[in-house]
Amino acid sequence: MSNAVAIIEHICGETISFGLRSDPAYDGTETVTCDVKVAINGSTVPPASAATVASITPSFVEAAGDVRAYWSFNLTPTQTAALAAQIYITDAKVVYTSGVVDYPLPLAIKLAERVTV
Repeated sequence: MSNAVAIIEHICGETISFGLRSDPAYDGTETVTCDVKVAINGSTVPPASAATVASITPSFVEAAGDVRAYWSFNLTPTQTAALAAQIYITDAKVVYTSGVVDYPLPLAIKLAERVTV
């Protein structure tokens, strides 16, 4: 089991954005998926049988200047408003055109309740 590389904190109903870079850099031909699951066992990726509470469709961002190309992940306000205030963990998968599969370290997402409605 992989431990989360970091934890980010947001409020239910906010947009959540993060990126994934690689060395060597991604070229956009990869197939990338990312599920979000309840962090039932701390900051490690839950078992494959754990329910997916949200799915993220990433978008490829071309290199610009000194910034290498990367995959951008976004959860919309509608998606995060539908989630309970608790800790979630990402479960991403990168499939290269060569067939090689990579499972990047997960990211923990701590969602807090909204103070106002």
